[in-house]
Amino acid sequence: ARIGLVDDLKGKFRIAWNDPANPSLGFKYLYLTPEEYEGLKPGTVNANLVVSEEGEKRWALQDIIGQVHGIGVENLRGSGMIAGETSRAYDETFTLSYVTGRSVGIGAYLVRLGQRTIQMVNGPLILTGYSALNKLLGREVYTSQDQLGGPQIMAPNGVSHLVVDNDKEGISSIIDWLSFVPKDKFSSVPIIDLPTDSPERDVEFQPTKTPYDPRHMLAGTVGPDGAFVPGFFDRGSFIETLGGWGKSVVTGE
Repeated sequence: ARIGLVDDLKGKFRIAWNDPANPSLGFKYLYLTPEEYEGLKPGTVNANLVVSEEGEKRWALQDIIGQVHGIGVENLRGSGMIAGETSRAYDETFTLSYVTGRSVGIGAYLVRLGQRTIQMVNGPLILTGYSALNKLLGREVYTSQDQLGGPQIMAPNGVSHLVVDNDKEGISSIIDWLSFVPKDKFSSVPIIDLPTDSPERDVEFQPTKTPYDPRHMLAGTVGPDGAFVPGFFDRGSFIETLGGWGKSVVTGE
């Protein structure tokens, strides 16, 4: 989001100082002369006609609008609407955000309003840029946006549930995730027909007394003889999420 300036007024507006000899005392208002005001297109500014102590007529500025849409706070309206809708949807349906490129400021807030986040490897998720932080700190602490919000930061801290290498993988992950989601909050979880994995089969993986990978219990594994040993879930259906965060706990879909 950026706030612009109305170029038509940069060289025209004047300042009514509290004390013209001492500007540090502040000002009363900004104004235009009648000639300057009449030379603007209608709707460029909102102004009130005032008379100075010297009897000079002035148009005191109340609002500077301009003729170009999008240079003021209205450029935040779209982001605000998305934020409101995402927040309301959180308790009503499944929400997912995909960070496909650099997401800064309010864009980063919008991502965190969703229930799940997929992040591409070259899509940092940050509140402000590293250059601004270096200026604030007074020295060169950061050298890239990835140091602040790249996958190597957001995956281990639990913000990003999945990390993908490219957009094709990202879209595929979104579709896969949606396949596990009911069509609405009143519906049951969809049943996926996998002809290669019978619902009547046994869970053949057996936990051992020695440490073992719990993912093998969930997804199955390949045994020493090269044969697949089925786990709890259908073969190929378990997708681990938050793999870099809380590594002692395995979560997925």
